[in-house]
Amino acid sequence: MATFGRYDSIPGLLASATLAASQYKIVKVASTAGEVIVGAAATDELLGVVQNDPAAGEPADVAFLGIGKALAEASVAYGDPLTCSTTGRVKSTTTNGHKVVGYALEASSAAGDIIRVILSPAYFRST
Repeated sequence: MATFGRYDSIPGLLASATLAASQYKIVKVASTAGEVIVGAAATDELLGVVQNDPAAGEPADVAFLGIGKALAEASVAYGDPLTCSTTGRVKSTTTNGHKVVGYALEASSAAGDIIRVILSPAYFRST
């Protein structure tokens, strides 16, 4: 299991629906202000990676800066830029227009691996 370091989280966010099975997945803004749901695309309004497993209406610990844990979709190489898969897991990207939430600090070999990532506020990949 991956170890991790310090991260900053976004205060005041709540889970729009249960995230009990979504710990370490990427989250995006929900339709209700101040709430988050699991991301489903590399072009979503991504906020960060949820580090806890809140029920609906409970505080969501969303890491957006620093070093945290993330669930990998499939094979990820050390140093890869990471975006959101259709299941909310991190996946490698080199595609312009994808939102990048950070970079892999270790490799994964299979879907469901938990890896360390260096998180940065999501931005569009342009090069």
